[in-house]
Amino acid sequence: MWAEGGTEGSRNGEIRIKEAVALGAKVMATSCPFCLLTLEDAVKISGSADQIMVKDITELVAEAMELQ
Repeated sequence: MWAEGGTEGSRNGEIRIKEAVALGAKVMATSCPFCLLTLEDAVKISGSADQIMVKDITELVAEAMELQ
């Protein structure tokens, strides 16, 4: 998810989080460290922390393997 300069309009992360929440997703997963930070910020900005979590794919694998 790359965004070029400018401060007008919605950011890509905010758009993606709103779309995910509208679809009923509880977790947004990514393998990109930059996207992880961007999406986590978007969750905070949009006030959606009670509706959706952002996790790295390795976190989900660790949870599935019961390593956490």
